[in-house]
Amino acid sequence: MRRGVAGLNETLIGARGGRTRLETPALVLDADAFEANLQALTGMARAAGLGLRPHAKSHKCAAIAKRQMDAGALGIACAKTGELLALFEAGIQELMLTAPVVSRRKIDRLTEAAARGAEITVVVDHPTQIADYAASAREAGVRLAVLVECDVGQRRTGVAKPEAAVALARQIAEQDSLVFAGVQGYAGFVQHVFDHEARRAENRQAMGRLLAIVNALDEAGLPPAIVTGGGTGSHLLDLEDKVLTEVQAGSYVFMDEDYRRVDLHGSGADVFGTALFVVVTVIAHNLHGDAIVDAGTKSFAVDGPLPRAYLDGREIGTITFVGDEFGRLETAPGKPAPALGTRLECTVPHCDPTANLHDFLHVVRADRLEDIWPIEARGLSD
Repeated sequence: MRRGVAGLNETLIGARGGRTRLETPALVLDADAFEANLQALTGMARAAGLGLRPHAKSHKCAAIAKRQMDAGALGIACAKTGELLALFEAGIQELMLTAPVVSRRKIDRLTEAAARGAEITVVVDHPTQIADYAASAREAGVRLAVLVECDVGQRRTGVAKPEAAVALARQIAEQDSLVFAGVQGYAGFVQHVFDHEARRAENRQAMGRLLAIVNALDEAGLPPAIVTGGGTGSHLLDLEDKVLTEVQAGSYVFMDEDYRRVDLHGSGADVFGTALFVVVTVIAHNLHGDAIVDAGTKSFAVDGPLPRAYLDGREIGTITFVGDEFGRLETAPGKPAPALGTRLECTVPHCDPTANLHDFLHVVRADRLEDIWPIEARGLSD
């Protein structure tokens, strides 16, 4: 049984006008925009001859991951062990863990999942991790695919020097329970550079660092089959430059206010549509006559521009936060404050952490609620 507002909204599935009658706060996925985004990036990657391994950190939802796989994704990338295991238990098998792990207990959980049929790829940036993965995989009776994590300018995890990457790759290849599968080089610092040409210059520097590592591995007789990284902000640049063999874009399925400012293709036009909203209800008017809504910082991540609020498909203002549970609608000039009980659809400042605040996605198309999908990995940041 679904809990919270999702349980109350179950009766609206398939009903005409269900979208406008949702109990709130409710996280909403516009199916038409989502499907268009899915097909757009899939088509771009296919035309470029590169693979897609969408990152689940944006949605944490098995139903979305399944649709990405059905559209042709090579697999699903995950940020954390708990996220990966939750998606595996929900039926996703082709999974890549994109962050190094130093806990042997977590490593054992991963190799146990591999023994149960998960096709897991992991990343390492230290010899100790290789030794632990090798021992755990051997005990579980599996062979684990392993990537060398490379720092291409993110200054977070990974090795930066080609000789260090070669040494790790050689150590992986020497283990009978591991397979050296390639390298990862994620340029997260590039993704939200707003200007297209400035972002292109940053990305080329990052990919130049990664290419030097790839070339060193080739010369050492350890050619990487997988060169993975990239994201929504750099997807076009990565598809054009072809240093990567696959792109890990995540936010493209949803989009948010922060990405809305990024000129993705250098044309100034939107490439992906906004598919993720939080529906809120006007529950009061304050002493200045402003509409107060039933969603605050526990319903929206706040690390981005303010949400835009829509009434019947028309933008009427922005939401400012006046507490954990409440927001205030700042209406555009000439727009009156909506009446009590009015439902507004609001964009989100940052999609990844916003999805992590909700247990369910309400899937809508036109005026109907089509389905309610659980966000299985919600809160699993371990």
